[in-house]
Order: sequence, then C-alpha cells, then structure tokens
Amino acid sequence: MIKSNFSLAKNKTSIYFLILVLIYSLVLSGCSNGAKTSSSNSYLIDGVVENQEVDVASKLPGRIETVKVKEGDTVKAGQVLAYMEIKELQDKEKQAEAAVEAAQAQYNNAKDTYQLQQKVNDADIQAAQAALDQATAQYNKVKNGARSQEIEQAKAKLDEAKAALDVAEKSYQRTSQLFEAGAASQQTLDEVKAKYQAASDDVHYAEEALSLIQEGAQPEDIKAAAAAVEQAKAAIMKAEAGKLQTAIAGDAVKMAEANLNAAKAALDEVKANIEDATIKAPCDGIITVKNVEEGEIVSAGTPIFTIQQPKDNWVNVKVKETQVGKIKVGQKVKVTSADFPKEVFTGVVESINEKPDYAAQRSTNERDDKDIVAYNVKVRLNNEKLKAGMSVTVDFSGSKEEK
Repeated sequence: MIKSNFSLAKNKTSIYFLILVLIYSLVLSGCSNGAKTSSSNSYLIDGVVENQEVDVASKLPGRIETVKVKEGDTVKAGQVLAYMEIKELQDKEKQAEAAVEAAQAQYNNAKDTYQLQQKVNDADIQAAQAALDQATAQYNKVKNGARSQEIEQAKAKLDEAKAALDVAEKSYQRTSQLFEAGAASQQTLDEVKAKYQAASDDVHYAEEALSLIQEGAQPEDIKAAAAAVEQAKAAIMKAEAGKLQTAIAGDAVKMAEANLNAAKAALDEVKANIEDATIKAPCDGIITVKNVEEGEIVSAGTPIFTIQQPKDNWVNVKVKETQVGKIKVGQKVKVTSADFPKEVFTGVVESINEKPDYAAQRSTNERDDKDIVAYNVKVRLNNEKLKAGMSVTVDFSGSKEEK
C-alpha cells in the first residue's frame, strides 16, 4: 500500500513537470518573432546595425599607377587613395598650352589692328570734313567776291589744310611703321597714303584759293573752286566707307577672342582631368573594400574603394501597428547589444515609414485571419562602438521625444 502511494505521487510530480515545460515552451515561442515584452512597460525589438558607406570611383578611365591604402585603413577626407597614370594627359596639357599661346597672339594682333584702323578712320573723316569746309568757303569767296575779312578767312583755311596735312602725314608714317612690322596690310597702307596725298592736294587748293581771293576771281577760278568742293565731298564719302573696314576689324577681334576662350576652356578641362587622376577620399572613414590593384585599367564611374563611416550608423526595426502609434520621431530610446552586455546606448527615432510591411507571421489576436501589419522605424545611433552587422535590441519603453 505504501509503494502504491509513492508511485502515485511520483506520477503527479512528472505531470506537473511536463506542464511547466509546456508553459515555458509556449512563452518562448510567443517571444521569438523579433518583438519581445520583458514587462508590462517594455517593448523590445531586435535589429541589425547598418553603417553609411561611400563608393569612391574614378571620374575618368585609365590605368591605376599607385594604390596608397589597403582594406582596414582609416582615412581622412581629402587623403590620397590612389594615383592614375597621367603621361598622356600631360602631353595634352602641353598641346593645350601651346594652343592658348597661339590664340592669345592672334587676339592681340587683331585687337591692335582694330584700334589702328579705328584711329586712322577717325582721322580721315576729320581731315575730309575740314577739307570740305575749306573748299566750300573758298568756292563762296571766289563766287561772291572777296572782302578783307574773307582774305583773312582764306588764310585761316590754308592753316587748317596744313594742319590736316600734318595729321594725314603722321597717320601715314604710323601706318608705314606698322606695315613694316607686319601689323598692317598693303591695302590699309595704300588707303592712308592716298588720304595723305589728298590732304597735300587740299593744301595746294587752299593756297590757290587764297591767291584767287587776293587777285580776284575769274570764271575758271569759280569752276575750279566748285570742283574742289566736289572733290572734298568725295573724300568724305571715301572716309565714311572706311568705317566698314573698321567694323570688319572689330569682327576679327571678336572671332579671335572666341578662339582664345575656347583654347583656355580646353586647357582647363585637361588640368581638371589631371586633378581628377589623383583619387582622394571624399569623407572620413575606414576602407572596407579595395577593388583594384596597381596596373589595372578602370573605367570611368567604376567603384574603386568603399569607405565606411563608423559614426554614421543606425538600425531599422519592424514595429507592429498596435505599437507604432506610441512612437514619435525625435524620441530617445535605449539600445543594448550582446557584444556590450554592461552598456546601454541611446538612440533617436529618425523616421517612421508611412508605408507598412506585411509580415508572414499570423496574428494571435482576434484578427487571426489577417497578416500582421508592421512599420519600419529607423533609429539613429551615431555610435562608433556599434559596428555594422551587430545585433542590437531597441527598447521603446519609457522613452520621450528629444527636446
């Protein structure tokens, strides 16, 4: 009888043990879906740390000459990572520099020619106008008869003609010097020479006009004076026509300037390519990937290095629809990791995705015929201790918005 009672007690103990094991298993299965509840005030979600990574690519195709870093190296923004061969670019730079020098010389020559042409043209117009004024006055004098005042005026006109001749002579001398230096054309020299000769003739006509006034005009003298007026008018028309040559010279300056700017732009492009042949780190970080070796040929845009920024990290977690409403952007949260069992890190909710994800797991509440709806919540860490790929647990309990 005692043995039977002992046996019954033993069976009851086994049953109780099995019940406890079953309850424990059910509890574990209910907490194994990523979201864990340690107490009535805790909401824990597991996630994996992610880091910002930057791919460094070459802006131009070519051969890698020197690699200055290896995987695992810590680099600073602006640090040289690699050099590309630039011999061909250096040859192009010399050619571009020579082209700029040639274009600059062409521009300077065109500019000097234009300025000279403009001065000569202005002087010609002034001289022609002075000659016309003089011829017109002379004609009026011989036609109407001379007075003492007119004699004085004839003398003044002669002085003006001489002054115009002096201007024309100096213009001819300057043009002759430029022609010998190769800065003026034969046509320009001939035109200036003709104007100089016309000014000399005007002096002669002024002298004759003065003589006629003093001696008294004859019919033939009146005709000669009228002819002088017509000749002076023709000289003005010729001088006005010279403006066309000035305009052409101005167009040549504009064309030469455009060629110079194009040559400078080509040189700047080559210099920029030479600068780009030195591959530098765009930011601080750690070299996690090195895709090339010295001597390899790369294409433009091909990633050569990958730089990870240890301090720029975050974790994405999936929050159920029943809990996401309790979380706010800017909210501070606690973050723990098995790699640092004695430390608690602080994270900040950076964003909550407006578009939900539908989990494969079935809900256990009254809506057990629907998939669980979850929202991605991004928690900013910015902590260098938490490496990419580490598993962490985010605790949203008792958290507040960041002020």
